[in-house]
Formats: sequence, C-alpha cells, structure tokens
Amino acid sequence: MKNNEQTNQKKPNNLFFIILSGVLTLVSLFLGYQLYNQKTLTETVIVEKEKIDSIYVGVKSDLDEVQKLYDGLQTNNKQLQSELDIKREEIEELGVQLEKYKGDAEVVRKLQKELKTIRNLIKSYLHEIDLLQIANQGLKDSNLVVNQSLIIEKEKTEQLNNDKKNLSEKLDVAAKLTAYQLFADAVKMKGEAKEITTTRAARADKIRACFTLSANRIANQGEKIIYMKITSPNGQVLVNGTDDSNSFTANGQKQSFSSKRGVEYEGSAKEVCMGFIKKDEFAKGKYKVEIFADGVSIGAADMELK
Repeated sequence: MKNNEQTNQKKPNNLFFIILSGVLTLVSLFLGYQLYNQKTLTETVIVEKEKIDSIYVGVKSDLDEVQKLYDGLQTNNKQLQSELDIKREEIEELGVQLEKYKGDAEVVRKLQKELKTIRNLIKSYLHEIDLLQIANQGLKDSNLVVNQSLIIEKEKTEQLNNDKKNLSEKLDVAAKLTAYQLFADAVKMKGEAKEITTTRAARADKIRACFTLSANRIANQGEKIIYMKITSPNGQVLVNGTDDSNSFTANGQKQSFSSKRGVEYEGSAKEVCMGFIKKDEFAKGKYKVEIFADGVSIGAADMELK
C-alpha cells in the first residue's frame, strides 16, 4: 500500500519534468532560429553597405575627373563661357548632394546617371569651342575683305560730287552702329577681377551685358557714350540715382539708364561689357536689357533670375 502511494507521487513529478524539458527545448530552438535570422540580416546589411560604398567611391572619382575637365574648358566667347560657368555650378551642387546622400543607394545611382550626362556634354562643348575658333578666323578674314571694300568705296565717294546730296542721306543710315552677339547675364563677384555667372537672384551681385559694336568705317569715330538700361520684373528701371545725371535722351524721349560707358570707337568691331552692381537684392523674374548709342537703341536682350 505504501509503495503504491510513492509510485503515484512520482508520476506527476516525472510528467512535470518532461513538460519543462519540452518547453526548454522549444525555447532553445526559437532563440537559435532568431539568432540565425539576425546573423543573416547583419551579413546582408554589411554586403549592401559595401556595395553602396563601392558605388559612391566610383561616382566620387568620376565627379573629380569631370570637375577637372570642366576647369580646363576655357573660351573667349563670353556667351559660351557663361554656359560653362552655369554647368560648373550644377557639378558643384551634384557634389554636395553626393556627400549628403552617399549612404542612399537609389540617390547615388541617380547622381551617377546625371554625372554621365554631364560628361557627354563635355564632348559637345569641345566641338563648339573648335567651331568658334574656326569662325573667329573666318571673321577676321571677312573683316579684312570688308575693310578693303570700304576703302575702295570711300575713294569712289570722293569722286561722286554730283551725287553728294543723295549719298549723304544714304550715309546717315549706314553710319548707325549696331550691337550684335548681345547677351545679358548675372554674375557673382569673387574678388576684384573674377566674375562667375549665376542664374540665382540670391547669389547675383551684378547684372552685365556683353556685345560687339559693329565695324563701320562710315560712322563718326571718337568717343561714343554707350548707355545700358535694365528693366526689372516689376517694370522699374534699375538706377543709381533719380536726378538728371542718371538720365539720357534716346528716340526723342528722356529716359533713365542703369549704367553708361565711354568707348573710343575707331570704326572697327569692338567688344564691350557693361554692368550694374546691385543696391538691393535682385528680384526673381525676367529682366530686359537695352543698349543705346547716338540717341537710338542698338540692341536688346532678355535674362531671367530664379
């Protein structure tokens, strides 16, 4: 009887240990599974990070190379140089974005594609610079022929005394100057001599206009006063003052000017640049830039600040 009671007491104890052992086994299996998953996830993250780091290093190397290539692109053509300066700004901004998001694979790959597009542009700029050099040489040859023709025409003119009155009327029209290859842009000033083209109103220190006064042996030679008139997006003329010293007469009307410059004109083509340094921050929007000489408009261009 006593043995039966002891046997009955052992059975519940054995059952408890069996259940406990099973629970511990399940817990061990679960923890082992979790550890395996965590290890696999960690290895995946490490591999992905190494891949992103590798792409970043490659893009950073390409960016440095492209920056050097653009720094080597120089031209005397101010309009093309202006485009190169703007593209250089885009490259600098791309570098900022690359450093900011260098851990983001999607952004780094997107910047890699943009960099490839910019690299392809270098080929087109090199081709354009070569064409400009050829065109400039052709322009010099053409000017030589024109000058020779003008000398011959002048000699003929001196012999045509009977047609002096009619010729005088024709010369009045032919003597007017024109401004060609005119373009206007905004620049950020670095130091006294360096100017970098920008399209951002917040960065602009000066609005400038560059153009070529046409070759004209018939026009009066000597000092020419060239006026630049800049009309802002709100329709106001940018001026340095409001008194009479900041006005001129053109097309029979008194007008305000933004800048003026004396140019010694000798009858040959002459490159001229003029600028207006800001008094207050430039507003965003479209600006109209007009050039005047001898009391008439000789050219105009539009520009926009963002």
